[in-house]
Amino acid sequence: MVSRIENQSAVTSGQVAGARGPAGKFQAVLAEKLAQPAGLRLSAHAERRLRERNINLTTDDLVRLGRAMEAAAAKGTRDVLLLYGDLSLIASTTNRTVVTAVTREEGQVFTNIDGAVIVK
Repeated sequence: MVSRIENQSAVTSGQVAGARGPAGKFQAVLAEKLAQPAGLRLSAHAERRLRERNINLTTDDLVRLGRAMEAAAAKGTRDVLLLYGDLSLIASTTNRTVVTAVTREEGQVFTNIDGAVIVK
């Protein structure tokens, strides 16, 4: 059975866009988020290692390490050794996470990395 709908008005695309918010807002928010550098994270293991060795990383340290990680990622690395002062950090560029941290000693061997960056 077919019934007739009367006295209904059409909804324009402008009305739909206005109901969701200003046009282009999603694109603006997305562009803003993509322009921001992703934060550098520390795994629970790396945090524990740093705490055990009484090593405190400042905001400036994290920024430098983040830039080094970005440089390594731009070269196509996935697991990178970051040499920073007397600290050696293994990090994943894929998820921007420091996996572990050790103080540098002579004779240490690092495996399963595909790049290294000396951070100044």
